Amino acid sequence: MPFIYHPPTRKTCEVCQRMDGSRPPIIHTQNGKASAADNFPFHNWYNFVLGYTPEFPDYILAREGVGKNHFVVDPFLGSGTTMICCKMKGIPSAGVEANDFFAFASKVKLGWNLDPVVLRRSADRLIVSLIAKYNYFQWPIVGLNLTSQQSLNRPVPVRDYLEYAREKRPQLLVERYISDAPFVKLDLLKNTISEYPWSDEGSKMFFELAYLSTILPVSNVRYGPGFGVARPKTDADVLSVFRKRVDRMIGDLTTLDHQVIMTSSEVHMGDARALSNYFQPGSVDLMITSPPYPGDHEYTKHSKLELIFSKFAQSMDEFRTIKQRMLRGSTTNIYKGDKEGELIKDIKDISNVVEEIDRRLKEDGATSGFEKLYTRLIWEYFGGMYKTFQESLKVLKPGGKFVLLVSDSHAFKMVHIETAELLSQVAQKAGFVNCHIELWQHKVSTSHQYKLFENILTVQKPE
Repeated sequence: MPFIYHPPTRKTCEVCQRMDGSRPPIIHTQNGKASAADNFPFHNWYNFVLGYTPEFPDYILAREGVGKNHFVVDPFLGSGTTMICCKMKGIPSAGVEANDFFAFASKVKLGWNLDPVVLRRSADRLIVSLIAKYNYFQWPIVGLNLTSQQSLNRPVPVRDYLEYAREKRPQLLVERYISDAPFVKLDLLKNTISEYPWSDEGSKMFFELAYLSTILPVSNVRYGPGFGVARPKTDADVLSVFRKRVDRMIGDLTTLDHQVIMTSSEVHMGDARALSNYFQPGSVDLMITSPPYPGDHEYTKHSKLELIFSKFAQSMDEFRTIKQRMLRGSTTNIYKGDKEGELIKDIKDISNVVEEIDRRLKEDGATSGFEKLYTRLIWEYFGGMYKTFQESLKVLKPGGKFVLLVSDSHAFKMVHIETAELLSQVAQKAGFVNCHIELWQHKVSTSHQYKLFENILTVQKPE
């Protein structure tokens, strides 16, 4: 269904009303949006709607005076924003990501040792092969200038794309997410890439990301930032969207010099709550990240199409496996065995938030299954972050800093959650010192009139 505005349970927030709204942010809100990454090379190869602008890690790298002799880690890597900023400056970096597709996207976005000339030649050949497949369905091809036009006009038997869609559509990919004609075109594109005689894995991954980045624009899914479904597109020009993305990606590769291409950048599939599994003790100079925050966003839902098309997740069990690696930021990834909230039950300010949510739930007679998980989610989220802070202390050098970009939240009964302030208390409990909070930007909520603070929290490992 299309996006519909649902007013919050309460229209006022006492915390927002008493907070100083005149405190100037570091960045203007428009430049701070995740969509601003579309204006940056390599970042725009795939842009996650809940991500952040490259200006955040650039600001921190400059503020901390980080250079080529330092090592930077992002424990909640997402689609690679921090690591791309590092690599552009020749700074060695690594990241940990729980979502298979995001880890894949980050690897491709950091794989710069590819020949643009070879990629261009492969792109032309792929397009010719794809059009030959399109001919079976008598789809018109317009707006392409290729040298092999004679190969595109051969008479072929006609196939019914609806029959093809019924045969090939994955069970989890319901038609309201993507209509039959765009689905068939995407599936043909996927098969064309799979069948191509690649000489190296990096080139294949490059085109796979271009294909996977084509899915959302031709689908019926929209983010605002929550998951929603718009009016169905009965058809879409998949080929043109794919070709434009490939052209932009190849163009970005032509701008690089050898030094940044060879800068170390390593992506680990895994869990931020187990960082010591991936990095040596005392090996990291600086950590920069934007973790999930308690806003009830479920990240596998925001990458559902890509996970299905890439076959990283083809069943609910496979989605569950990914979600269990994630920090508990949503009521849809709370599990019976979760007990990390017990680690921080002594932090009074978190207890106060939980008690206020519980009071409002009872006042409203809330009975839904998800609402009953609200208070548990708060405990599990901050408990998971406590474990992340503990692991960060193991891998950071003495005096090393951990910098986090996090937003306040009103996701649960309009109770104001000051995420940065609460995380600073969690970090201090874990053993960090010198906690400092800066206002990065004001975020505009889609559900109420208040500006939410998105803050930078900086904490330091003792010397």
